[in-house]
Amino acid sequence: MGKQAVILSGGFGTRLSHVVSDVPKPMAPIKDRPFLEYIIQQLKNQGFNDYVFLTGYKSEVIENYFKDLPNAKFIKEETALGTGGAILNAYEFLNNEFYVINGDTFFDIDFSLLQNFGQDKPCTLALRYSNNIARYGFAEINDNFGISSFTEKGKLPNNRIDGYINGGIYYIKKSVLKRFFDKFSGQFISLETEIFPELLNNKELFGLPIGGCFIDIGIPDNYYKAQDLIPNWLKKEAKSALFVDKDGTLIVNTEYPHGKNFEIIESTIDIVKKYSEKNYYIIMVTNQAGIAKDKFNFISMQEGFEGIKSFYSKQGIEFDDIEFCPYHKDGIIKEYSYDSLLRKPNPGMILQACEKFKIDLKNSIMIGDNPLIDNIKLPYLNSLIISEKVKDIT
Repeated sequence: MGKQAVILSGGFGTRLSHVVSDVPKPMAPIKDRPFLEYIIQQLKNQGFNDYVFLTGYKSEVIENYFKDLPNAKFIKEETALGTGGAILNAYEFLNNEFYVINGDTFFDIDFSLLQNFGQDKPCTLALRYSNNIARYGFAEINDNFGISSFTEKGKLPNNRIDGYINGGIYYIKKSVLKRFFDKFSGQFISLETEIFPELLNNKELFGLPIGGCFIDIGIPDNYYKAQDLIPNWLKKEAKSALFVDKDGTLIVNTEYPHGKNFEIIESTIDIVKKYSEKNYYIIMVTNQAGIAKDKFNFISMQEGFEGIKSFYSKQGIEFDDIEFCPYHKDGIIKEYSYDSLLRKPNPGMILQACEKFKIDLKNSIMIGDNPLIDNIKLPYLNSLIISEKVKDIT
């Protein structure tokens, strides 16, 4: 039995009504092709072969367009049932495990990561890193990736500037929905505000941070942006990445190193070169708490980055990106005195890079010198701790 996608496709597109008014929101045109067609292309590329479209408004538009898609089913809600009710309405057609996908959101993840992680869990949400949680609200996860709380948009703690938001993709075991089907079949019920909170209370809800291109076309500005973003992104081939720490890995870790005066760690050069020759992305990821603690400024930090890049360029090695975290909860510069998921060992910098580059995360690697900092909190990313004396990490 192959992968099954259950696609929430009944949206009206109220915010897009002045742009797209004659089709359901998931059928809004992107470069003369319906948005849903790009979703289906993404799913086909990852081995999906079973599709359940949960339709409502102008359902015939979706049915007529995808009627020749093999193993496609169309389940129409005659009255509004909510996201949870729409899924329960299709209960008899659901496989024992399936993915739910929002039909107005493009989130290009590796679905195998979600499946491998969630294989023994009732329900797992794909979470996306965002520095704009005021707009979305966010989910908190514990060390076992269990979701411990949801915070609504507009209700943010004073010490947070970023967080994990709902990415609109869920890996669900049918068995966990049985009690909801028995109680709420045919009724309006929300997946996000009624079913998920109960699963959370029962410790049945998990969240996996994943990176990839993300855009919600329900907002006019995003809809216009998606016209080029989505087609161009899907043309790219995913590549593995070497994420490499700066202080103690690329350069000797003096106290808050910055500026042009630094000492290169020679043994790391061969390591980076090996992965560069394998056509990995080379991406520096570095905590820069010295900004928050007023030890140096952005100009001095950038001078250090440029110096390292220049040195490596002379070795024939180019950095594709540099991700840094200027935040620290004990900082004295107010605008940077926050907890942040960008700060390692949190994975924010890596997930942020995944929105710029199409990265094969399960075949990527993080190298650093500090086991407390550089063992990144992602269950599918390989982290290796090296020392200045290490010559090879094969």
